[in-house]
Amino acid sequence: MTSVVNSATLADVEEVEVVVAHHERATLRVGDVFLKVDADQTRTDVEVEAMIMAPIPTPEILWRRPPVLALAALSGTALGRLGEPSTASSAAWAAAGAAARMLHDAPLPPWPGRRLDELASRLDGECEWLVTNGVLPADLVTRNRRVAEAALRPWTPVFMHGDLQIAQCSSTTTRSPAWSTGRRRARAMPCTTSPA
Repeated sequence: MTSVVNSATLADVEEVEVVVAHHERATLRVGDVFLKVDADQTRTDVEVEAMIMAPIPTPEILWRRPPVLALAALSGTALGRLGEPSTASSAAWAAAGAAARMLHDAPLPPWPGRRLDELASRLDGECEWLVTNGVLPADLVTRNRRVAEAALRPWTPVFMHGDLQIAQCSSTTTRSPAWSTGRRRARAMPCTTSPA
């Protein structure tokens, strides 16, 4: 795609929305385009490959010029927003669940997922930091650490989004360009995917 086409795609935009921003990555929505700026190009490589492999609708890749990946916004209305009641129909939620199952049933991506011992070690370190630095009371951390252990059990690997959020689930299609965490592992996934 040429610069002329890229400029036209982004022309006449009145607002830039910061979708997510932290020390590793920022995602901006500019009109109908999501610009993902990522310091780790390996993560972007995984994202692109996961979108290609996924058996569900994923955003069109408009262009890629490291460190930026431009993705087209997908149509559809989000099933909900964090902190607000969902107005989506039960049929929309069922369709999103069916899309998640389709993804989970797809062949695994070739890259490895996180190992159980890695996750347990990271959780231990985070819990220790919270207690050592007096951020949270030790009994609260211990109680919640026990709850977290339910997720730290052996699982059957599946192809999954990895960072799915309700605003990424759509009533008409999967909407998410947040495939940087496309993984081979099992994790609860309430619906499907969109740009974030």
